[in-house]
Amino acid sequence: MTLSPTRILSIVLAVGAAACGPTAAPREATGVNVLLISLDSTRRDMLSAYGRSSKYAPDRPTTPNIDALARDGVLFEDAYSTTSWTLPSHMSIFTGLPELVHAVELDPQRLSASVMTFPEILSRAGYRTAGFYSGPYLDPRHGFGRGFDTYSACYGNALAAATKRAAELRRRLEEGDVGSAQEARELQRRLGETEVEIEAGSHRDVSSANVTEGALQALEEMASAQEPFFVFAHYFDPHYDYVPPPPHDTAFDPDYSGTVDGKDFYWSPRISLFDESSSDQRRVRRINDRDLEHVFSLYDGELEWTDVQVGRLLHKLEELGLADDTLVIVTSDHGDEFFEHGAIGHRRTLYEEVVQVPLILTLPSVLPAGKRITGPTSTIAILPTALELLGLPEPPRLVGQSLMPRIREGAQHTEGVFGRFVGHTRFDAEGTVGSQIKVVETYRRGSIKITREHTWMHVPDEAPESIKKRIATRNQTLLGESLRWIDLDASPGERTLDASRDFSVPRAREVLAEFHDRYLELMEQRVRSESLDAESTNLSMLKALGYADGAAEPVSALDEVVRLPAPGRAILGRD
Repeated sequence: MTLSPTRILSIVLAVGAAACGPTAAPREATGVNVLLISLDSTRRDMLSAYGRSSKYAPDRPTTPNIDALARDGVLFEDAYSTTSWTLPSHMSIFTGLPELVHAVELDPQRLSASVMTFPEILSRAGYRTAGFYSGPYLDPRHGFGRGFDTYSACYGNALAAATKRAAELRRRLEEGDVGSAQEARELQRRLGETEVEIEAGSHRDVSSANVTEGALQALEEMASAQEPFFVFAHYFDPHYDYVPPPPHDTAFDPDYSGTVDGKDFYWSPRISLFDESSSDQRRVRRINDRDLEHVFSLYDGELEWTDVQVGRLLHKLEELGLADDTLVIVTSDHGDEFFEHGAIGHRRTLYEEVVQVPLILTLPSVLPAGKRITGPTSTIAILPTALELLGLPEPPRLVGQSLMPRIREGAQHTEGVFGRFVGHTRFDAEGTVGSQIKVVETYRRGSIKITREHTWMHVPDEAPESIKKRIATRNQTLLGESLRWIDLDASPGERTLDASRDFSVPRAREVLAEFHDRYLELMEQRVRSESLDAESTNLSMLKALGYADGAAEPVSALDEVVRLPAPGRAILGRD
């Protein structure tokens, strides 16, 4: 089905009205559908649309279907995730807000009910909505299910069975379906074990075909309806472990004769060992260059396998006559490290390899074909861009800015890009359980990237005074605020040796001042996330995270603790 002249005109008028600013009158939706595709753990440089050429199969594209999509639409060459792990990153995509504002930064947190999500906005505008996910952090308990008519986990058999057991255990705990305190503790223990099983099982699961089947069925059902639709498809398979199904497992390194595979990648002693002298999960690399190249080929295979599934969705849109009426968005939540900075995986740093992600948008007859846009872009821009294209008003508090001026007029990027990661590890001081907290934050403007790190120890307010004094003394020896900047044009590999702590350089100082001022503005808008640990269902997860029997503050109580002062106050003389 091709967009009619009337439909094209309605979209153009809606986009023009959206550009008139917040005083523009409310608009009716154009009726354009939305297909949002999230590729978990997908580095931008691993997609052939971004130039990936596998060393041992250079003529074989990793993502031919996504490549074709990019040729038909707009590709952003410098898109950034807001963080380096799944839960907060997807929350930013769904809300158009950075972590500083939506405040979902730790495992047992749920989005505040005061913040509207992408599917909620579209549902209220008359859209039919369906979501299909395959990673545990997309669980509806965190707030992702809001606004969806259908929101389904699409796991393989083993992971689905574990998830079902966990749901039953949660139900019993929620409803008080226990005979004694001892039985309740046993259920909590079993739920904790099951949560750990789900986390480990998700790495081994092969689920992309299940996601596609769910989305295909939804598209079939929605094709005959008069209402526009929003479909979300989340593909977890690119996440380690790297175990693509045949023939993708050998496609990119057919002559490999070694013994290394992608199973248990993060934990395998054949790949690396934890550096016991390091406080931030650095690794002692054990894998040699040839075997590491093979691991990359398995990563290529995972992406090719996932791309096949994406291709099935795109083909179905064509088959149903929906392609010309559907805004397709392809992105990722984060990338992965492969020893570029001394570690593997993600959820540890905000180096380029873990925050650079793909971002591709297509809407035939509206968005230009084959356009590539440079300059830093954040995934919080996805929601406002879609709303402008759909002719829908923005919700209150939206921080992300529409990309349409850059697409339509070639406007220069005017906003810096934020990144933030909050990590914590448990410690026990004479029976008082506390947390060592590390906050890493970045601000990218042009080629200048500033990184701020804070590390400190925290104990609950009710901890004994002797413990508090010891922790205060210990905190004096920790890093406090550590600031550095780097010019990524001069150091695209973000070499540690190229970073500087000298902010007397005018351009670095200018970006730091902007980082400081915008940080204050965003922290003023920060909402208070809700806590899963307010429910009995989450006691087990707290134990799995290292907490026990209420001896430590709930993770949610750390929300106030991680509200840091703006960066660079002393350097800028703004104390």
